[in-house]
Amino acid sequence: MMKFTHMVINESLCLGSLSPAMFRKVVSDVEIKGYTIPAGWIVLVVPSLLHYDPQIYEQPCEFNPWRWEGKELLCGSKTFMAFGGGARLCAGAEFARLGMAIFLHHLVTTYDLSLIDKSYIIRAPLLRFSKPIRITISENPLSSSHQYANLF
Repeated sequence: MMKFTHMVINESLCLGSLSPAMFRKVVSDVEIKGYTIPAGWIVLVVPSLLHYDPQIYEQPCEFNPWRWEGKELLCGSKTFMAFGGGARLCAGAEFARLGMAIFLHHLVTTYDLSLIDKSYIIRAPLLRFSKPIRITISENPLSSSHQYANLF
């Protein structure tokens, strides 16, 4: 059931959200910390502000897939909005997760990846890198595709 793969996917989506910002229309007056947002106003929701909140996620800028152990956030929540949320949750969210799981499985079982030089993560609030990430990709000699390639 690829539980660790799903934890890696959740962590990746939390650190680098696919949806950097979402607009939502306020349907009724909402009071937040003494301020009223009137019905009809449009608000900008930035999921990464939640995803990087240390009150919600311990050490939010560290890659830690284990933080998702025992948590199933497949249908969205108020603190994890990788695919939107509520009535506007992406209809293809589970299909996208499946695609990511298949891709990751084939990537790590077929290839070896090596970092050529270091790049630093910049969060402002979107995920960026200080310079392009350069890697060396080589076929893993133990991969099943390599073993079958010699048969044909």
